Amino acid sequence: MNKQAFYPLNVCFINSGKYLLFISLIFAQFFILNISCYRVNESVSHVDPDANDQLILQKLLQTYDQRVRPPPTNVSENTGPVLVKVNILVRMISKIDVVNMEYGMQITFREQWYDRRLAFDHLNFPNYPKFLTVPHIKKDVWTPDTFFPTEKSAHRHMIDTENMFLRIYADGRVLYSVRLSLTLSCPMHLKLYPLDVQNCDFDLISYAHTTKDIEYEWDTEKGDPVQLKLGVGNDLPNFHLEKIDTKGLDCVSHTNTGSYACLRMRIKLSRLFSYYVFQLYIPTGMIVVVSWVSFWIDQRSTAGRVALGTLTMTTMTTVQSSINSKLPPVSYIKLVDYWLGTCQTFVFGALLEYAVVAYIDTNCKPAANRRQQIRKAQKRQFFMEETEFNYQPPCTCGIVRLL
Repeated sequence: MNKQAFYPLNVCFINSGKYLLFISLIFAQFFILNISCYRVNESVSHVDPDANDQLILQKLLQTYDQRVRPPPTNVSENTGPVLVKVNILVRMISKIDVVNMEYGMQITFREQWYDRRLAFDHLNFPNYPKFLTVPHIKKDVWTPDTFFPTEKSAHRHMIDTENMFLRIYADGRVLYSVRLSLTLSCPMHLKLYPLDVQNCDFDLISYAHTTKDIEYEWDTEKGDPVQLKLGVGNDLPNFHLEKIDTKGLDCVSHTNTGSYACLRMRIKLSRLFSYYVFQLYIPTGMIVVVSWVSFWIDQRSTAGRVALGTLTMTTMTTVQSSINSKLPPVSYIKLVDYWLGTCQTFVFGALLEYAVVAYIDTNCKPAANRRQQIRKAQKRQFFMEETEFNYQPPCTCGIVRLL
């Protein structure tokens, strides 16, 4: 056999080797591509969450202008107000000062609104979080300019760090929370003191934005918009926290510059009457009873009766001054004034009674005795004159005739 007979066979082997090499290269490239994609996916799945949050914040704040209020909450409108929902946690109520008509309160104040400029659910970030909690970027994000018109003094808590945070949700919802200590004014009506009930209004108003820009609303999605920490109101001196109302309290601030949205919370405080029973009513009642003891003392015991009357009168005046020192000076008469005035009248009456009796015994009684003696003498003289006038001597006519 010659070489030409094997030529077709060699050509077939050579062509088959080329095909096998080509198929092997294709499988190798596919395998390498799968490995690289797996590594990419694995690296993406192990992205640092903090780095991812940082990238999201940088992307959101890159073109964000905190000086401009967010778009209207109602996405179907081009213009309209931003709806701000408010939630309050009352941590403490203390320092109810009746003289200065103020009270202290510590709260966690929360505001929630939508700012579509901060939504990041449409951005191409893998495994983005449900929300971002950023404690220290308040100056970089628009927040409502809320203030409290009844506030006398206030401060934020800064220990150990500033007690506030911003929480940005993926859909653009923003939650702002801060812990505040406030001293608030509470005009009190004391006509029924100490049986009075005081209503202290806590208002919050936007300072610069009118009702066309901002509207406030109580956040009732998760229950009561005002929550009380356990035990709040149970340890108030002289007061009992009855309830906190948020319903039916319309509040709009009308000024020369416009109408501003407002929310109102009413704190209802009733005074504890049991304290005043033991500190006011029983002591003053006993003072009145003690002043009546002078009625059983001999009227000639001047020192004892005067000392007792003066002591009870002084004690009543001291009690009245002590009560009034705990109250503001008001132009109307309070219920406690009627009680103290009545008690003081009885005490003064007991002292005045002895003065009247002593005066009568010293001055009026001798004159009465003298007048009585004169009347008796006049009666005797009249009787004697009447007797002499009606006296007729015995008849002696028969004796004269006999003579």
